[in-house]
Amino acid sequence: MQVIKNMFKILSATCLAGLCITSMVSAESQNDQVPDRMNAGTVIEYDANNQMVIVEEGTPVTESNSSVKPLKSNLTPDEQKALDEENQLVNEIKAEAANYPVYKIENPAPQPGLRVEYDGEGYIKQFLIQDDGVFVPFKYKALPEGTRKPVGTYTYGKHDNTIIISKSKVQGEGRITNFTDKKGENERKLQRGDAATRGDIDNPKHGTRLRVRNLDNDESGTVEKRDNGALHDAVLDLWKTTVEDFGVDWSEYVSFSGRYYYSF
Repeated sequence: MQVIKNMFKILSATCLAGLCITSMVSAESQNDQVPDRMNAGTVIEYDANNQMVIVEEGTPVTESNSSVKPLKSNLTPDEQKALDEENQLVNEIKAEAANYPVYKIENPAPQPGLRVEYDGEGYIKQFLIQDDGVFVPFKYKALPEGTRKPVGTYTYGKHDNTIIISKSKVQGEGRITNFTDKKGENERKLQRGDAATRGDIDNPKHGTRLRVRNLDNDESGTVEKRDNGALHDAVLDLWKTTVEDFGVDWSEYVSFSGRYYYSF
């Protein structure tokens, strides 16, 4: 393991092709906040002196837009109608939200025993904390199934993720990621078309149909909520090849800008 002691430490190497993300961590950020981005697959821990220790260095991140189809230039009449209806609903929800309280959810502060794992794109995947020598999820507790936080706007994460909860609707907008678990809620087998919400903010009933739109290319479709998770930097998690229904080539780690909504 290696402790970062100097002012800046470059964690990524030069890539052979494409644009690489160079993760630079200042001495101040070690103590004040957890880095939002590191090399892909990096794992860090905070020791007894609250110093950041790199457990796994990860690999450089290559930025590429090749997995996302270009924005549509022409929509069919049915697609345009669906988009118009969706935009009307989105505007209604946002208008309601103007009168709601706004809650900004911060990441956990660095503390002894905290472990942070980063995903294949270099963003925060999960926070863990030592409990009797074993790492467990950091303070994550899903709401009872079929419930959600009180009316309000909830924001969090590097990608300015926003979940708006009104009296009868929910809309999440921000980063949409993918996951590869074999089983979801109630140990049920997951399949294409399944999704997971951020369960400590929005935990709709198992099987709730969610309308989803890829804001990068305007592809839209419907998924079913079959799981929940912490989602520290995403509003929705799509199961494996479900991302292909939204114009994105599947790989173990892929994401896009999007939104989801449903009524209850």
